[in-house]
Amino acid sequence: MHLGVVDYGASNIHSVARALQSLGSKVSIVDTPDKFKSIDKLVFPGQGSMGSCIKKLNETGTINHLMDAIKSKPFLGICLGLQILFNSSEESKEKGLGLINESITKIKDVNNENIKIPHMGWNNVKIEKKHELFSGIEDKQFFYFVHSFVASSTITSITTTYYGEKFVSSLATENIFATQFHPEKSGKIGLKFLENFINWKI
Repeated sequence: MHLGVVDYGASNIHSVARALQSLGSKVSIVDTPDKFKSIDKLVFPGQGSMGSCIKKLNETGTINHLMDAIKSKPFLGICLGLQILFNSSEESKEKGLGLINESITKIKDVNNENIKIPHMGWNNVKIEKKHELFSGIEDKQFFYFVHSFVASSTITSITTTYYGEKFVSSLATENIFATQFHPEKSGKIGLKFLENFINWKI
């Protein structure tokens, strides 16, 4: 199994690559259009804004190749890798990839709890729907988060988390899975999740 980790110039790619390699996977960094062809599964880790990400993908000429790969290979988006799947974000004027017909919004403190933004640290993940990527993972396990923007809802939601408001902490549709949390920073539970992605058959 050959996994590709997308490098668009601003993401935490190496910690993700190391985590996947520690599980026995062959991992390549995908930073040019031609490298999308040789991989079996694609991981898009993300830190930064949707706007800067989309601009970089356009500048490097990889955005169309990324879209083709997402539509044809098992795909895991992490944090920003979840958000770019949506139509738009309050964070940026640039449009997302439009694979999920919803928008990303800034975290709302709906109960006036004086929360700090960004949401940074450990929080529990409530499993709303069964999915292979949560096989062997109990409900309400803690994963690590770093973000200021969220998907408040989507019919593709698999898990939810509460921080100021209830938001989508993971989603799935066909060959696409994406998380708002960082599995590569989530200890043994995160590694179990990544192992499930490696073994995921579609």
